[in-house]
Formats: sequence, C-alpha cells, structure tokens
Amino acid sequence: MGERRMSMIERIVRGIEDRIEEWREQDKARHTEAEANRDALWAEAAERERLLAEAMGEEEARRESVEEVAKEQRVVFVMHSEEAARALEAFAGKGDRLVGVMPRRGESHTAAAGIKGSWLVFEASG
Repeated sequence: MGERRMSMIERIVRGIEDRIEEWREQDKARHTEAEANRDALWAEAAERERLLAEAMGEEEARRESVEEVAKEQRVVFVMHSEEAARALEAFAGKGDRLVGVMPRRGESHTAAAGIKGSWLVFEASG
C-alpha cells in the first residue's frame, strides 16, 4: 500500500509540475506579446510626435506675425479699459485722426508678458 500511495503522490506532484510548466509558458508568451505591443506603441507614439512637430512647423511657417497682419489689413486690436473705449469712440465720432503713437516709458506688470502700453495721439478734425 505504501508504494501505491507513493505513486499516487508522485502523479499528483507531476500533475502540479505540468500545470506550473504550462503556466510558465503562458506567462512567458504573455510577456513576449506585451513587450511587442509596448514596442509597437512606442513606435506609434514617436511617429505621432514627429507628425505633430511637422504640422506645428508648417503652421508656424504659414502664420504671419501680428505686425504683418495689422499692416496688411490696416487694423490693430487694442486692449483697453471702458473709459479708453469711450474716449476712442468720441474721437472716431468727431472724425479725429490718429497722428502718433508714443510708447509708454517704464516697467509695468504686463511687460513681462510681452504687452506694452502706448499713448495714441489724435488730431481734431477741422
């Protein structure tokens, strides 16, 4: 009976070892597949980054500077307060014309952002 019992234990152990070996093979296949997928995803990400950089470069090349657009369209967008808007509307309503632009002197909190203030000089019409 001891030998029979031993062979039964050996079969159980072999069955467990076989299952462990199957699991190891499946695990290795999953890791290999995951690595291949990771490589493919990195390659795709690199291609998308290249295409994005190319598109941004093309957009930058097409984009005109604010100065070029303003000169071409003969229009300038000005950020100002409500009070300044009322004064500009009054000048435009009287037909006054812009005769000069004087840059503001000194530092301001907007200078760091590339925004500078200027005095617009108008001449009264007739």
